[in-house]
Amino acid sequence: MLELERVLPQLKVTVRADTKDWRIHLEQMNQYREGIEKSLESTKSQLDKLMDDITRSMEKILSREKHVNNQLEHNLGSFRTAQDRLNQVKEKYKQCSGGVTEKARKLAEISDEAERIKREMEERSSNVTDGAPLKNIRTSIERLKLEVQHMDVRVGVIDHTLLQSELQNKAWID
Repeated sequence: MLELERVLPQLKVTVRADTKDWRIHLEQMNQYREGIEKSLESTKSQLDKLMDDITRSMEKILSREKHVNNQLEHNLGSFRTAQDRLNQVKEKYKQCSGGVTEKARKLAEISDEAERIKREMEERSSNVTDGAPLKNIRTSIERLKLEVQHMDVRVGVIDHTLLQSELQNKAWID
């Protein structure tokens, strides 16, 4: 037996590991799985803590958001009402300014017409010696001047109304 013990190391057959052998791959996969399971145990508790922290933070954020929304709901309603009123005033302003522009255009047309008639009348009066047509022309001119004055008053009233609505609009915006 002594001889056997002496030669035994030489008799041992060592099998070289074949990297293509499926048994080696299976053993490596088992080792990797055990390593992943060990890592999972330690990481899972940390992930659970992180999830709990995130959940608490989300709940706090939601409650604060509800609180802020409740506090600002009245202001938001007032803002919406003011915005609607502003839109109405802007629309009314557009209508009024369009009316003023149209009336100013008509006034300019009437003034031009009055000037044209006045020139015609002056030409005719210089040609005609009779006083009746001249008297009629003068009364027509006086009537036209009176109409122009009335139109000036109307334009002034519309300008005043427009200015008031602009001032109200600025007051509501501020």
